[in-house]
Amino acid sequence: MKYPPAVPVPVSVLFLVKDEADRLPDALTSVGWADEVVVADTGSADGTVALAREAGARVVSIPWEGFVRSRNRALEEPAHDWILFIDADERVSDTLRKEIRAALERPEPPFAGFSMPRLSRLMGRQIRHGTWYPDVKLRLGRRSKGFRAIGGRVHEQLVVDGPTGRLEADLIHTPYRNVSEAIRKVSSYSRLGAEDRFDRGMRARLSSLLVRPMMEFVRCFVLKRGFLDGRAGFTVAAFHAWSYFLRAAYLFEREKGWNQRKRRGRPEADAPATPLGRDRSG
Repeated sequence: MKYPPAVPVPVSVLFLVKDEADRLPDALTSVGWADEVVVADTGSADGTVALAREAGARVVSIPWEGFVRSRNRALEEPAHDWILFIDADERVSDTLRKEIRAALERPEPPFAGFSMPRLSRLMGRQIRHGTWYPDVKLRLGRRSKGFRAIGGRVHEQLVVDGPTGRLEADLIHTPYRNVSEAIRKVSSYSRLGAEDRFDRGMRARLSSLLVRPMMEFVRCFVLKRGFLDGRAGFTVAAFHAWSYFLRAAYLFEREKGWNQRKRRGRPEADAPATPLGRDRSG
């Protein structure tokens, strides 16, 4: 396959993956212009590693240690200073590639990193309203400027030490294969978020269960005009509100010790932790 010209400054593209054989090939194709592509695999059993190698990526195996630690471990692998860190459910459009090229054409780019809007798809539709857009994420950064992941068990973010620029082209994102996966992920990330809040000394209130989810639905669907995205926009708002309800419910459970498996001495393991994005960096 003939790829577009590489950007003037060497760029490594980095993926953190597990069991992404169905989505990784398209993601790799979208970054075929990069000087280096590194796939950090955390234990795939579905052919992901073989597919990545066949596509020309350098594959490294690392243990899963949570979103933040695993991302930072993966960031040790690329050869170049500029690193574009994306997930298997994301695609770099030709427009974004050209904008990255233009941003790095200067002899010494003045920024330590660049953020970009992320355009997600759900139910076959681009979501341009509600709480999902523009969903700006810092994904391109210089390792020499401290490009790293910070945060808790979930919803980690990438940061740099120094000024950052803003790209305008969208990073294309398809967060869920289907509704079933969406429900599983919303539940998993809500539980992890509740654990983070419990560790910080936060406790759930009744309003967190009854009032906040309704407020978030109104904010997403009405105030941020999610209704303009039709049925998909309604679904996004419902998932958004449901995540707030679940997070409060899990926090109540953690606080009151209602989890029977933990009472019986069988602690529930952390989520299988398939790197997201969502922003998991995302």
